[in-house]
Amino acid sequence: MQKLAPILFVTLLFTGLVAAIFSINQSETSTAIQSWSAFIYKNGYNSGQYDKKDDFDSYQHCKLYAEKASKQLDGVTWECGLNCRFDSMRQGFHCDTMSNE
Repeated sequence: MQKLAPILFVTLLFTGLVAAIFSINQSETSTAIQSWSAFIYKNGYNSGQYDKKDDFDSYQHCKLYAEKASKQLDGVTWECGLNCRFDSMRQGFHCDTMSNE
């Protein structure tokens, strides 16, 4: 029985480790709803001045809004960003994806 105890301990330890890793991987899986944000650069792309509107549910809705707003401002540059959040180190917004196709 004394020879079986270390083997049983190691087996239980590895089983616990596998269960913990599986649990962490399941919790890390993103089920969040994608949120798009429109950025309208009224004074040019490099000016740092832009209008931002959030909470579009798809790229197409964001694009339609951005194109309409751009036309009202004589065709200024626009972009749509996915899951944007403010980055205090960069002093600006950081998005997972940016597009203006």
